[in-house]
Formats: sequence, structure tokens, C-alpha cells
Amino acid sequence: MAETKRKKVTLKTLAKKVAAGERIVGMECHDTPSAMIGEELGMDLLCCGSPGPMGLFGHKSMADVDFDEQLYMLQAVLRGAQTPFIICNMPNTTASISVEDAVRNAARIVHLGADGVHIEPSLGTVPMLKAIVAAGVPIIGHFGVQGERYVMSSGYAPRGRDAEDAAGIVKLIRACIDAGISAALLEHASEELTKWCYENLPVPVASLGSGPYAHGIFHVSSDIIGCSVFPIPPKRETFGNIWQNMRDAYSAYFKAARGGQYPKRENSHRMLPGEHEKFLKLVS
Repeated sequence: MAETKRKKVTLKTLAKKVAAGERIVGMECHDTPSAMIGEELGMDLLCCGSPGPMGLFGHKSMADVDFDEQLYMLQAVLRGAQTPFIICNMPNTTASISVEDAVRNAARIVHLGADGVHIEPSLGTVPMLKAIVAAGVPIIGHFGVQGERYVMSSGYAPRGRDAEDAAGIVKLIRACIDAGISAALLEHASEELTKWCYENLPVPVASLGSGPYAHGIFHVSSDIIGCSVFPIPPKRETFGNIWQNMRDAYSAYFKAARGGQYPKRENSHRMLPGEHEKFLKLVS
């Protein structure tokens, strides 16, 4: 019997999963091979986020990430996956300079084929969120640790560990829900805060290192496989060590090439029978 082709994941699909109590699984994704595997596994959501340009291109902070770099990675993801709900981060100030500029930048993302955008909002960017949603572009809001505001936050320390900070995050999320965001992703927020949001907010809540109480679980592909320019954040579990695998493979190649064991003669391409003799006459 032929296998049924998987249907495209939509906002309606995600809402049905939430209503049925079925966990949503998402992954931050930055390259075609990872997107292909995400497609194969049946990931619900893929996000082309700033950790891609940071962890793979070596930017020291999200403030260094160029929008075009983000779009290059989005195109790579779109070449590898079709059925997940695919969103792309709006890095640095692409969602905060003006309403017109924010809508134009969101439009660039969806014109390439993404289903929506990922934004790390503040209360000051709520008008931009409203305008992007009014233009018909879904938004996933990112709360808790916001890498693009690490200077203002004095680093990447977990958020929502004291009552005042947690209440402030809830205030921001509620304002963004009023602006029309489709879901809230909490990164490295306290388990208690994430659980409260999961149980009380009217939109799906996803956890990225914020505990198990959420409608969706999210992880970063480069952290999953243990391959990033920067150390894996503490308490963010990895499921592989591709960095060590790469080191082992590159080291083996370097040693074999320097010692004369690579390339092997049996893997050489050879001239057709009789052609070597003809060649020597032609060049003599």
C-alpha cells in the first residue's frame, strides 16, 4: 500500500494538535541537510534563526548577524523541507526601526516561501507586530532570554526566576498576543513561568530549555548535534557530538595526506587503453 503523503503543517494543524493534547515538536534549522532530516522525521515547525549565522558563521553576537545572511540560510532550509510550518527570524533591528520597514522585511521572508516570521519583541515593537499581522504574516514571539537584547539584559542568564521579572515577561507576552502573535516561544525561562503561560495564555506555548510544561518543545539543530562555534548553553541537552566526529575525520585526512596514505592509487582515474602512448607522442 502506498504511503500517504504528509500534508503541509498550517496554523490550523498546530491548533488541532494543541486541542488534542498532542505535543508539537520544532527545531531551529539553518541548512538543507538538517531541513531534509526534519522533513523526513515529520517535524511540525522549523525556524531559521540567528543561532545559525552565529554558531555556523562565527558571529560573536546576534547584533552582528546580517539580514541577508539570515535569508540565505532560509533559502537553504526551504530547499530541504516543504511540509513543516517554516518561519524565519527577523534579526537585529529588522523589526524595530519603523512600521513600514518591519512590514517590508517580513514581506521579504514570506516572498521567499516561509510561512511566517520569528521576532524577539519588546513593548516598543508592538506597533510593528500589529502591522506585520495586519499584512497577513504570522508571528512567533520569542520571550525569556532574548539574544538580540543580551547587552540590555547583561548577558544570557535565565529569565523569570524572580517574581518581578516573570510578571514583566507575562506583561510583554500579553501585549504581543493582543497584537496578534500566533504562538509564544520561551527560551531559558523558569519552569514555573513557562508552566503558568502554558496553562493560562490563549496561544500555544513552546519551550526552548524552559521545562516540559508546554504545548511544543523546541531545540536548536546545531546544539542537538553538538556542533557550534560557541559552547552549548548550560542545561541544554545534546544528542550527538558532531564536532568531535568532524575533528576525528579531518585529523585522519590530514594525517593520511601528509603521510602519503591518501589518495590511494586504486582510486585514481586512468586513461583508456592505448591512450597514454598516444598522449606521450602528442606532447613530445
